Amino acid sequence: MNSIFNDPGFWHRLQFGFTIVYHYLFPQLTMGLAWFLVYWKWRALRTGDEKYNQAVRFWAKIFGLNFAVGVVTGIPMEFQFGTNWADFSKYAGGVIGQTLAMEGMFAFFLESAFVGALIWGEKRLGPRGHFAAAIAVALGSQISGYFILVTNSFMQHPVGYPATRSKRTARRHCQHERLSFKSVGVRAIRA
Repeated sequence: MNSIFNDPGFWHRLQFGFTIVYHYLFPQLTMGLAWFLVYWKWRALRTGDEKYNQAVRFWAKIFGLNFAVGVVTGIPMEFQFGTNWADFSKYAGGVIGQTLAMEGMFAFFLESAFVGALIWGEKRLGPRGHFAAAIAVALGSQISGYFILVTNSFMQHPVGYPATRSKRTARRHCQHERLSFKSVGVRAIRA
């Protein structure tokens, strides 16, 4: 008797759906909250009012906790592309691998490097350095969101990349691979 519970695809989708539902909550909060931290820190610099610095200290701790939980739920999600969706990774790995790597190297490292400075470095950095750390965290979260949108955009509408079965043929289309990021990146901005 065929049952949905005997289908491995069902379990793959369920596991990925569970992971992405929880992960989806956290990046949105970090992307929005980061700019509030910048605003409050800017107000503290402009007015000298301590209540804005207190708001930054309080919300920066919540931001750090949210960032940590987002990392814990996001890393398994990226591994699930290779384990649960191996055929998809073979087909689209040349594009989504690039964008996910750029998200990790440029955006995630920028954001994670300055989260610690934002949470624990106020006294060492001084007011202006702490403000710069808040800006770096906010920019890192926005760049991260952009690269994830580029990846999702390609997954929804794969353009600019040759769909070939042969790696030799795909290597001949190296120019298309470079153009693929431009076409997918522009599509993410327009969406």
